[in-house]
Amino acid sequence: MNMIKTGLIGSLALVLAAGCSNTAKPGASPDKQADSGGVTEISYLANSIWEKPIKKVIDEFEKENPNIKVNLQLSPTTKLTETIEIKLASKAQDLDVVSVDVPLTMGYSLKGYLEPLDNLLGAEAKSKWVPSTVDAGSYNGQLMSAPMNTSSVVLFYNKDLLQQAGVPLPSEQIKDRMTWEALVETAKKLSKDTNGDNQNDIFGFSFDQVGKAYQLLALGQSKNAKVLSDNGLTAKGYTNSPEMVSAFQFYSDMFNKYKVSPKIKREEALDYFISGKVAMFLASTQNLPRIKDAKMNFGIAPHPYFEGGKVATPTGSWHIGISKYSTKKEAAAKFVKYLTLGKGSQIWFEENGALPATLELLDHIDKDAKYNEFPNTIMKLASSEARQTAALRPKTPGYLEWENNVNKAFEDIKNGTDPKKALDDAATLIDSQLRKYQSVVK
Repeated sequence: MNMIKTGLIGSLALVLAAGCSNTAKPGASPDKQADSGGVTEISYLANSIWEKPIKKVIDEFEKENPNIKVNLQLSPTTKLTETIEIKLASKAQDLDVVSVDVPLTMGYSLKGYLEPLDNLLGAEAKSKWVPSTVDAGSYNGQLMSAPMNTSSVVLFYNKDLLQQAGVPLPSEQIKDRMTWEALVETAKKLSKDTNGDNQNDIFGFSFDQVGKAYQLLALGQSKNAKVLSDNGLTAKGYTNSPEMVSAFQFYSDMFNKYKVSPKIKREEALDYFISGKVAMFLASTQNLPRIKDAKMNFGIAPHPYFEGGKVATPTGSWHIGISKYSTKKEAAAKFVKYLTLGKGSQIWFEENGALPATLELLDHIDKDAKYNEFPNTIMKLASSEARQTAALRPKTPGYLEWENNVNKAFEDIKNGTDPKKALDDAATLIDSQLRKYQSVVK
């Protein structure tokens, strides 16, 4: 998640507004305005890392819909959210289809950026996705962003390192899911100082998204923590609740007391695992291709939970919406439906490899014998987690403010700050920054 650089928005929005193209011609009705030759062109701004798979989706869509052309615009991950915010804040009519990082759905909806999708996609659409994705993409009872896919997290482990340490391999079966308490004890046995400098250079465990809310919130949620108030405007008593403090004391201990986890940056985490510096690695299923390419002898197991708590697994991914300011909403809706529910959803799954959000594709994973063979079994495990244990990030119009502060707290905790102090400080800052939304949230 990238923070919106608010200082840029004010100045750049004016420039973008002045330079908008594809505005409606006087007297032309929305959705009936076509370009030359009777072809309607819609513009879609997407993540540049999706270039190859999304182009395949667009190619097939245009074959089936020769009267619609999709103008694909690409932006790097670090700039995508900022660019979309600037475009929509300026009411640009040259952006029809909008990439939505799903926790931003509420904020975009309150700002009037998104067109409700219920009528455009049909009343039956919401019944075809995993319920957690519908919940995440809805505001005030209306679907505002449709899921391109969802996500889940599993425990990868290096079989060679576990076998060398005489540690039993974790089970892939959900009924045998490890507790966090058991995982730490195993991680202690796997952490080693191999060069005699009194510092571990092989670590028992690492998170993939070190210091990031997407993955770490599951710790608090497993202890039944409620991260924000129901209206998404109050952090005190929630972000710093006793349950959250307890969960992140555990997180701190992994780095500072037990020293089973390396104090690394998120960008280093996967390399640590595939190079043999980490024995157990909690990561999303989309890490599988690089792990396979590394020719590792690896296994997978379900996401851990706290003894006496509930199973909570990270979820959520990119959704797609239609700009409120688009003059071509019907054509845009055809593309959104094709990508999220139609043939495009299957192409996107096959080409991109992300966990599908449609129940039809998840059912296919459950029934296809291909997914009974390792390592394809990872998708079957993730499919079950997405249906049964997925825990959403909080809904708030100030998600970026909330995330920025909790991510800083998580980094500070990793580096030795007292968890209660870090979370108390974060809650205070979050509440001060969310105050501006009080008048707009119903």
